[in-house]
Amino acid sequence: MKRLAARCSAGLLILSPLTADCRPADCSQIIEEGSLEEMEPEIHQTKRRGRRRTQKGPEEQDGEKVKKRRGRPPAEKLSPNPPKLTKQMNAIVDTVVSYKDGSGRQLSKAFIHLQTRKELPEYYELIRKPVDFRKIKERVRNHKYRSVEDLEKDFLLLCHNAQTFHLEGSQIYEDSIVLQVRVTNQRVVGAMKTEEDES
Repeated sequence: MKRLAARCSAGLLILSPLTADCRPADCSQIIEEGSLEEMEPEIHQTKRRGRRRTQKGPEEQDGEKVKKRRGRPPAEKLSPNPPKLTKQMNAIVDTVVSYKDGSGRQLSKAFIHLQTRKELPEYYELIRKPVDFRKIKERVRNHKYRSVEDLEKDFLLLCHNAQTFHLEGSQIYEDSIVLQVRVTNQRVVGAMKTEEDES
């Protein structure tokens, strides 16, 4: 019969032949007479015990079972903006969206709703942060903007996206420039009204 040395490593029982350089101090347990077949049930039992210990850890806290949640955590509910700020943002959005040029054409019509990825995949390949007026209105309604500056950034992003994707000199490109100027003018007018209201 061969002499086997057994040691535990990472919850597994490892058997190796006992050699002259293996001292009892190095091995956790020395098995003098035994064969591998006799040791297999002990090995399997040790493996199962190790798995059970690791499974119980994260599920139990203070003796109670905790249900593990899957997927993305829920979005934080933002506190509502002051009504005055929301009203000001809605006024800016409505003014820019309803702006018409000298011939009575509404410039924002092309920017109200973006086409889908299926309809225009090259737009979504080129533009990293697509935005339209529908999305901006939704963000105002859900209090995503904390200031008029945040709203203005999205307006300018919308205009920049249009200028990036469309050719210079095209109707949409020109409309985006006019709307960009309109947004900055509306911001200045809104700031002046706020100062008048405070004084």
